[in-house]
Amino acid sequence: MTGSMHKVQDILSEMKDSGFLPNATTYDILVSCHGKIGNTKESVRLYCEMITKSFIPRTSTYNLLINNFSKAGKMKQAMELMNEMQIRGVLPNSSTYDILITGWCELSYLENSVKKSCQAEARRLFKEMSDKFLTPSESTIYHLSTVLAKPGRVADAQRVLNKLYKTR
Repeated sequence: MTGSMHKVQDILSEMKDSGFLPNATTYDILVSCHGKIGNTKESVRLYCEMITKSFIPRTSTYNLLINNFSKAGKMKQAMELMNEMQIRGVLPNSSTYDILITGWCELSYLENSVKKSCQAEARRLFKEMSDKFLTPSESTIYHLSTVLAKPGRVADAQRVLNKLYKTR
């Protein structure tokens, strides 16, 4: 943990000792701070603590956690978080889908044995995103078209994605 995070933890301890209890915003900030410095274990612990206290995280907090799992190739956990956020009434946004689609695309590069299932999940999420009238980032379009393209056929994949997106 960095020096500034130690200070944050000290302030949190002082708050608790003075009888002030952290609220949803406090937890959102702590989860985000730990996640941004790569301390995923602590951000998940704080997220769990937040949930047990009946606080509901913001979409941005979920996105940060989903992104950390996605970057680690833990797409099952990332998808579980997205499902959980929706159960709690928090709506995923374009960034949520961008993170997940990119994660599935990246995983399809690494693991040839599950390449088709990763591609199918990325495609399913892209369609779901389109059905919700959310706009993918250029990066997401690029990742998806690259993964779905046969060698030398990237333009064809791009046209298919554009058509899929425009027919919502």
